[in-house]
Amino acid sequence: MIFLRTFRSKRKKDNIRGVKSSTIKYETDEAVKSALLEICIYLLFLIVTTIVAAASRHLYMFYFNQTLAKLFTGREMETNSGVEVRFEELVTTADWWNFLQNKFLDDFHEEIQNENSSVGNISEDTSLKRVVLKDNVLLGPPRIRQIRVKENSCQVNEAFARYFNTCYGEYSKDIEDQSPHFKNTTFYTTTQLNVNPIRGEIKRYYGAGYVQNLSYDRPINEEILETLKSSKWVDRGTRIVIIEFVLFNSNSMMFDNAKILAELTPVGGIITSHQFQAIKIHSIWSDTDYGVHIAAVIFYVMTVFYTCEEIGELITIKAARYFKSIWNILDISVLLMSYLSLVYNMFHHKYLNDILQKSRENPNYFWSIDKICFWNLLYIDMMGICVFLVWIKIFKYISINKTMLQFSTTLKRCAKDLCGFAVMFFIVFLAYAQLGLLIFGTSHPDFRGFGIAIITLMRMFLGDFEYELIEEANHILGPIYFLSYVLFVFFILLNMFLAIINDTYGAVKDEVNQGRSNFGPYLMKTILNCFWWRKKDTDIENPNYSNSMEHLQLQGRNAPSTDTLYPLTNGSTTPDDDTLRLRISELIREYFEELPPSQHHLHNAYNNSRDSEDVQRLTNRITLLEELLEQLIAGMDRILQRVEVKQKGKSILIVQVSKSAFEHQKDSKKTSQRDF
Repeated sequence: MIFLRTFRSKRKKDNIRGVKSSTIKYETDEAVKSALLEICIYLLFLIVTTIVAAASRHLYMFYFNQTLAKLFTGREMETNSGVEVRFEELVTTADWWNFLQNKFLDDFHEEIQNENSSVGNISEDTSLKRVVLKDNVLLGPPRIRQIRVKENSCQVNEAFARYFNTCYGEYSKDIEDQSPHFKNTTFYTTTQLNVNPIRGEIKRYYGAGYVQNLSYDRPINEEILETLKSSKWVDRGTRIVIIEFVLFNSNSMMFDNAKILAELTPVGGIITSHQFQAIKIHSIWSDTDYGVHIAAVIFYVMTVFYTCEEIGELITIKAARYFKSIWNILDISVLLMSYLSLVYNMFHHKYLNDILQKSRENPNYFWSIDKICFWNLLYIDMMGICVFLVWIKIFKYISINKTMLQFSTTLKRCAKDLCGFAVMFFIVFLAYAQLGLLIFGTSHPDFRGFGIAIITLMRMFLGDFEYELIEEANHILGPIYFLSYVLFVFFILLNMFLAIINDTYGAVKDEVNQGRSNFGPYLMKTILNCFWWRKKDTDIENPNYSNSMEHLQLQGRNAPSTDTLYPLTNGSTTPDDDTLRLRISELIREYFEELPPSQHHLHNAYNNSRDSEDVQRLTNRITLLEELLEQLIAGMDRILQRVEVKQKGKSILIVQVSKSAFEHQKDSKKTSQRDF
């Protein structure tokens, strides 16, 4: 706490106004020292934030999802006509029923080669029929449900009335069929089933639909599916069929929420897809890794500390001024997401533990984890954004190096120009997206929707395109569309974008190169001061050096800020000529002073400590002379500026005198002519 109070007092001292600067300028030793302390604390916050965010992920979450996807949807199956097709290639409802009755049941009821083998920590009331892939236990039997639309939700043309006596429109929440029963299945709401609205390939479906529970036994499932098929449970009014089940893997302590979807379009046929979402049972507080616990404690302690800092700054400078700084807005966003993550981690583990306990007590009931999966997805996205913003804030500290400072300053300077360019660019870009949607939307898969058309144009902008498909979609307008887009967007707009950045970078580079940062010298001096015996020897052998450095540092603290990113010189007042000449003479004499004989053999400088000390002393002399030369150059610049101002004043005076003399002569001439 003493350390934090010291840091807070330093921040208040360095920033009395309370407004965060866009970059930190390392102009004086005190500024560098304060900045180094702030950077070290922030790097610690960056590390623990990354650890806390990464704790929600697990290496085997990806492989868990991939394994289930390969098992149920990755391998080929044989249709009724004897054709081998993949899951994504299913077209008719007959193909769908064939998938359910054969491939799905085969994969789901996997044969256990050795029924007497151990299957992990499975409770005694659990049979082998609940096990999938030998290591995963079902949290209740799977279930199948469908969402329908109402009958006569659209109008039938009179010319086709004898073919279709009813009409079923495309899905929407208003025309969803919510009748209590449909062919021996019951309608449930999302609240009753504890599920979320589901997003398919075509639409987002808001209801839960009609539900048919399956069993752990394959013969019973075969009978249920055959009954549904014979009763035409899936008909023209069906818009989506969902098979869902939940697995728990005790080896990695993870759940997987599995859903296999088949959407039935109003134009006939089915569109298949699948969703597998793995989720850890542990939160950062229940994780077995103690490093995560320590990182979480540090993370939330520092969150409270930064909260106090922001509150103090907000009270000091008021809200209107506080929110003008982009760094303040970024800090507030990070803190809000940090507190939300704290709330989520408090109930995550408890919620999943309750689900697991209920499944043990009632293994024949389907226990949905849709809600916690949804909140976990939001939590992961939120922590990803939080880590991104924390990393982005490093730009505030990168003025250590001129190259990094040039990059950040270039982006800052050209932001307004880029915003103006972005308006023009997106007008053209969206116009081409709308044109592509209208021309190719019915025949080109990459232009079937407006959002997909925008993504396709971005890919074309990066060189990823299929010209043959564009030409096949429209053999006349296709080539014109492609060539005009490449010419106008790629060759013209892209080069305008690069020109804006290039011009700004050139100006920033010239400006940055005029000055220098005090970060490097201060850091080197700090490292050298760690070797106290070296510093002591240097002070004894060369007492004038310490006094000279203190004198220069004192001048640097009093130096005014110049109009560049780095200070041009140290020294705000020009010393008198006698003092300056005397100081130059002393330094030049000290610089050319005869060195010890050991210095003549530089190749042995690193073989013993004495030679190394002499080299360091020589380096210090050179550094001191360079700083003094910079002062002289700066003083000469100021003198030249004064001379130029005086010359300009004299020129103006001469012009005024000449003008007045000319006017006087002209008046005299007029007077003489009048007298004549």
